[in-house]
Amino acid sequence: MAHILVVEDNVVTNKAISSILRSQGYEVSSVFNAEDALEIFKPDTYDLLIIDIYLPKMSGYTLLQAIRKRSNVPVIINTSYASVKSRVKLINIGANDFIDKSHGRQEILDSIHLLMTDETLKQKQETPMQYTLEHLDIDFASNRVLKDGELVDLTMKELSILKLLFDNPSEIFSRKQMCELIWGEKYDVSFNNTINVHMKRLRNKIEKDPNKPKIIETVWKQGHRLGIEIAESIKDVS
Repeated sequence: MAHILVVEDNVVTNKAISSILRSQGYEVSSVFNAEDALEIFKPDTYDLLIIDIYLPKMSGYTLLQAIRKRSNVPVIINTSYASVKSRVKLINIGANDFIDKSHGRQEILDSIHLLMTDETLKQKQETPMQYTLEHLDIDFASNRVLKDGELVDLTMKELSILKLLFDNPSEIFSRKQMCELIWGEKYDVSFNNTINVHMKRLRNKIEKDPNKPKIIETVWKQGHRLGIEIAESIKDVS
């Protein structure tokens, strides 16, 4: 049976969720803060995590970001208070689903069942975290990119753009999609300049020839995609 890690600082809630899961045959480990979660977490140890967003000291946001550097394990966020904007931000950094603390056991079990049987999610978990190109070495697990052996100083937004494209090599992302997925903002035409600036800076950092980009291609009137040759090589490997 699946092994689930519960990260919840409220003792009563932690015990209640753990009890529900054990009653269904799940193996459960529970901790009360993010620091302990990071200490015991290993990519091959847990099949799913349930994380409270408002943890003491290190928040659930920061914990999720740290987990995503190591693994694509499914993560359910347990909260009653996250706004729509907060939820978009959480999805952007890797949350898979949300449960409401005020709701009952069935919502928890339904969410877990959905994630455990989601074929798309299973494929995402199998998505490579490391890529080696002609002049570029990318390691999304550690958020490190090397160009000709030298560390490239990328911002988190630039890394997020790069990972979005590598995770979805067949897709073209419009500026509207980029705005919502990377920035978690409601799209407005004025945001186009922000995206263009980030794309130009990213290309200058990672492309061999930024004027003839092969890693990030622009599709006229549609958006951006991973370069066709790179996308094909990724699909061939998978």
